[in-house]
Amino acid sequence: MLSQQEAKGNGYTLIETLIVLVIVSIMSVVLVMNLNPIYNKKVIDTFLNQLEKDLLYAQQYALVNESTVYVVFSESEKKYRVANGIGDDLLSRNYHQHIIFESATLENRVIYNRAGSIQKSGTMFIKYHSDKYRLVFYLGKGRFTIEKL
Repeated sequence: MLSQQEAKGNGYTLIETLIVLVIVSIMSVVLVMNLNPIYNKKVIDTFLNQLEKDLLYAQQYALVNESTVYVVFSESEKKYRVANGIGDDLLSRNYHQHIIFESATLENRVIYNRAGSIQKSGTMFIKYHSDKYRLVFYLGKGRFTIEKL
């Protein structure tokens, strides 16, 4: 059998265990508090990335098929769609309910002509919580930029 002194040296005291538990609990609370901003950043980053790819797809479709392509934003339905000149949907995407499109100099529609150029240049604003982005379409070669304000 072990003597009483040998048994004392082999384990952790209650105080040591509680200190470790408190440290782990504090670290968990800090992690959970930081998840919401990380989630919000990922939502808007993913949306803007997908929007950029869809706009490039619309431009390429217009150029390759030599047809007019419409990108229509529907704020009430929280979706945008890409349609060809005869009205067939090429793709349709829903977006997060807190993302808001605001027209500035451009209405809720972007039109790519047969050459892949934009028919009308302009600006739209995209809001998500406290973040605001400017989506600018340039006349000419159908280029656009998305910048954070």
